[in-house]
Amino acid sequence: METLAYTGARRGAGLKDNTKRGIVFTVILLVVLFALGLRIEHPKSGLKNALGSAQSSLAVYWHHSKLSVGEKVVVMGSVQTKNPMLAIVNNVSADSVDIQTDGAFERIPMKNVRGSLVMVFPFIGMLFDAIGM
Repeated sequence: METLAYTGARRGAGLKDNTKRGIVFTVILLVVLFALGLRIEHPKSGLKNALGSAQSSLAVYWHHSKLSVGEKVVVMGSVQTKNPMLAIVNNVSADSVDIQTDGAFERIPMKNVRGSLVMVFPFIGMLFDAIGM
């Protein structure tokens, strides 16, 4: 019977390989989703939800030009210090969109609409505020 000596050369190597594969897979997935129109934004103002204000959140949205009434969107409003904003679409015309933010109504050009809101990650925006982003 032959015995094999254990050298320990591969100890922990499987974990490193799996970590590398996970990072590569995540980067490829993010690049593909970005190419398809998925974007992430840190809003400065806009709609609030039960988990906090827009400023304390990160918004994930699809970048596209087809909008409908009642849809939640990420927009660039007329007040530069409060951009970008989370809003609800009230009316859509060929070249402009009527939106409602936190108590205000505004008509903005269609080019200022970033996209349709997919999800909001609450409280992560506070970290971005702390580091100045």
